[in-house]
Formats: sequence, C-alpha cells, structure tokens
Amino acid sequence: MAKKSRKTASQYSESKSKVGISLTPTGIGLLTQMAQNTGLSRSELIERIARGNIAIACQQASMTIALENPPEAKETSSNNGTTTSKTKIQVIEGKQPLQADVSEPGGSGVSQEDYQSLQQQAKEQANLIEDLQQKLAQQKSETAEQTESYQSLQKQAQEQGNLVKKLQKQLADQKSETAEQTESYQSLQQQAKEQSNLVKKLQKQLADQKSETAEQTESYQSLQQQAKEQSNLVNKLQKQLADQKSETAEQTESYQSLQQQAKEQSNLVKKLQKQLADQQSQAAQQVESNQFIQQQTQDQGKRIAELEHQLSKQQSPANQPTESYESLKQHNQEQEERIATLQKQIVELKRWATLGKAELNKRRSRRLF
Repeated sequence: MAKKSRKTASQYSESKSKVGISLTPTGIGLLTQMAQNTGLSRSELIERIARGNIAIACQQASMTIALENPPEAKETSSNNGTTTSKTKIQVIEGKQPLQADVSEPGGSGVSQEDYQSLQQQAKEQANLIEDLQQKLAQQKSETAEQTESYQSLQKQAQEQGNLVKKLQKQLADQKSETAEQTESYQSLQQQAKEQSNLVKKLQKQLADQKSETAEQTESYQSLQQQAKEQSNLVNKLQKQLADQKSETAEQTESYQSLQQQAKEQSNLVKKLQKQLADQQSQAAQQVESNQFIQQQTQDQGKRIAELEHQLSKQQSPANQPTESYESLKQHNQEQEERIATLQKQIVELKRWATLGKAELNKRRSRRLF
C-alpha cells in the first residue's frame, strides 16, 4: 500500500507528496534508465506517465491503458489535488501494435484504418467494462442474497441437526418396537396357521351345512304349503271371531245384568255378616260363661274328692255325725244337678254356633255365585 510522507514543491500548481513504492531490482533499474534517457527524475517520470504525458510502448505488453481528456499541467482542484476535468481511463487487454501517438489520426507512422480499428476496440472494451461493472454489481447483490441464504441454511442445518438427533432417538425406539413387532409377527404367524386349520374345518362344516340347507329348503316349501292352509284357516277363524263378537256383545249385556244382581247380593251378604258378627259376639260371651262354670265345677269336684278322701280316712264311721254325711251328700247332689244344667246349656250353645256357621257358609256360597 502507498505510504504518504511530507509534501515537496513542484512545477505543477499542486504540491507533491512522497509515496513509498516497492519495486523489484529490475523494475528499479529500468525506471532509472528511462529517467536518465528522458532527462527527468524518477518521480517526475512516474508523474508524467500517470498524467498520460508519456506513453510506454512494448510489443510484449499484455495490457494497454488509454486516457481520454487527460489533465493539463496547470489544471488543479481544491479537493486535495483532484483534477476537475473528466478524465476517462480505459484498460485494453491483449497485445497492441506499436504506434507513436494514438491521440490524433494521421500522425506519423499510424494509418487511418489502424486508428479507427483502435477506436473500435477501445469502444468495445469500454462497453465490455460497463457490462463487467454491471455484472460485478449484480454479483455483489447475489453475494448478499447468498450470505442471507447461507445464514438461513446454517439455521436450517442446526434445526436439521436437532431433528437428526430426534430421529436417531426415534430410530432407537423404532428398533425396540421392531423387535417387539417381530415377536408379535411370529405369534401372529402361529395364530394364522391355527386359523388356516380352523378355516379348513369351517369349510368342511360349510359343505355339510349346504347339504342341510338343501334339506331345509324342501322343508321350507312344505312349511309354505302349510302356511297357506293355515292362512285359509285364519280367514275362517276370523269369520267365526266376528260371529263370536256379536255373541260377546249379547253376553256383555247379560253380564252387566248379573253384575247388578251380584251388587245386590253383596249388600245382602254384608248385612248377614253383620248379624253373624253379633251372634259370634254373643256366642263368645256364652263360651266365657261356660268356661267360668266349668272352672267352678272342677273346683267343686276337687273339693268333693278331698272330702271323700277325708271321709275314707275316718277310722270309725260311727264317730262321724250322720247329719254331716247327709249334708255332704245333699251338697254333692246339688253340684251334680248344676253340672248337668251347665252341660245342657253348653250343648245348646254349640247347636246355635253350628247353625250360625252353616248359615254363614250358605250365604258365602250365594255371594260367590
């Protein structure tokens, strides 16, 4: 890179600045020889070459620089020595024929055709330069887009890396599941084999079933015939049912009349049940009285037995007064008469109870019918 140093005065209206240039020994020798032959210093020689005042022609040159509107010696600018004239620099690649001066046509040693040819080449190269500059700008734009695309691809690559890890984990799980599925597949194969045997067995049963179906078809036809006969019978029964409905209507009227009679009989039964309840109440009272009399009779019998037992224990019957014996005998006779009377009353009550029960059964039978 050029290195600026302190400024020095020159014949130009601009001040010169020292610039450090790195050259090979061959380049330094040639530059020194050119400066000696032209009677200029090396810096002045470089200055004039840069301004286009001196052109270097060489048959081995692979590149030619052409200046249009080069700056004059007195033309300066306040912008740090930059010329105000519009100098256009063209770089022409390839070997060019030697010529003394390309700035004016018809000069010594240059033909008009060569000059026009050089101008045409310069124009084509200028167009080529503009195309290259446009391509360079387009390339920069594409480079910016590619940079963004590269960053996007990096992000996608990172996401894909995470996805790859996730897929690797899923693959491991899938391998485990595949092993389980292999075992399940073998089990299913065994089941399929068993099912195949079962299918063969079912096919045999199906053949037998077809034979039975043929027999059932014949039976079905017979049943159809029977169904037809039964249909005729149903029609006949429906006709009989219509007649029966007519008779049922008549029976309904008779039934309503019987219901009325049954209602009257029900009222009569209720009346008789009330009378029977009263009789049963009276009979219950008589039964209680009979039980009381029986209890007294039993007590008196026990007393008589005790007296007889005491009488038998008397050692001397003569010692017992005759009046006491007769009194006991009289009392015993009265008790026997009283017991006989009570027995007659009990028989009479039983007879009345039997009559009441028979009457109740008779009335119940009437109620039922």
